[in-house]
Amino acid sequence: MTTPPEQGAILAMDLGGTSLSSGLVRPSGSVLATRCVPVGRSGGGDGVVRLLLAAAEDLRREAEHLGESVLGIGLGLPGAIDVRTGVIGEDIQNLPALRGLSIRRMLQERLGLPVAVDNDVNALLLGEWMFGEARGASHAAMLAAGTGVGGALLVHGRLVRGASGYAGEIGHIPVELDGPPCVCGSRGCVKTYAAGPDIADRARELARSGHSPGLLALAKGDPTRIDAPLVFAAAAAGDPGALGVVARAAQALGAAVATLVNLCNPEIIVLGGGVFEAGAVLLDPVRRWAERYAFAAPLRRTRIVRASFSKAGGIRGAAALFRYERGRPPGETAPPDIPDSQA
Repeated sequence: MTTPPEQGAILAMDLGGTSLSSGLVRPSGSVLATRCVPVGRSGGGDGVVRLLLAAAEDLRREAEHLGESVLGIGLGLPGAIDVRTGVIGEDIQNLPALRGLSIRRMLQERLGLPVAVDNDVNALLLGEWMFGEARGASHAAMLAAGTGVGGALLVHGRLVRGASGYAGEIGHIPVELDGPPCVCGSRGCVKTYAAGPDIADRARELARSGHSPGLLALAKGDPTRIDAPLVFAAAAAGDPGALGVVARAAQALGAAVATLVNLCNPEIIVLGGGVFEAGAVLLDPVRRWAERYAFAAPLRRTRIVRASFSKAGGIRGAAALFRYERGRPPGETAPPDIPDSQA
């Protein structure tokens, strides 16, 4: 990777199921401005597009105020994207109104700027590769656990997207053949044990049945107040029910880490997303389970680290995505209308 010039800024946007984070980011990764607005009930796909357009126009005005030229837009969102067409796949659970939309074309036509769109975890990995923990790696992977569980792969310095954008979906690998049903239609996926909402659901069941008194006390007697951070807090305090839920999540995530080691043999695996903010109560057993499930030799040569960025990670990742498409490796298919900085 060559060091990019400082001139100009990227309109970087990270779209989630509940909020849109956006910002102005220089090609070096420095963040000039940030915004965050709720997605809420934005009126279907058109409403989400309007939200993105409003955020982009707001950032454009901010760039003008700062005297920065706008290079283009990078957008990460939670779903599979066919980067050749910019069309969002049918399995986007968090924002189903976007299924089948060519969101890149819509944004390009309305804003007159080049746009790069991809899965949010792909963007996060690119952010870590360009600006964070994975700098200098030729082979890297990411495991992100939050509202869902996703993954991303970088091999020989190239993002692995697969034939239609579905590569890296580590959260939907079954770890229990007859486990609980998953939103993807399968059963026993990593996601069903390790995503934040699933962790909270399991803990609520235990609290209601009287098997997690410490957790229920933290929730002030109201199981509906239980969320994943509360479960981790109860586990750290020694509540047996919460400890059991966290242990299952750690085992599933450890199996996912081991799968990445055995399948891809990366130099580094970056752990990101809100679930991993639990810290040692989760990370330590994840590493122990990875040691149990992975081949020992490649695991010894794999660094397993927390992501460098938290709240700023999404927008830095979106900026890295735009930068990646501009300076894509020779021979790699890229979306149309993204100027090649190496041309």
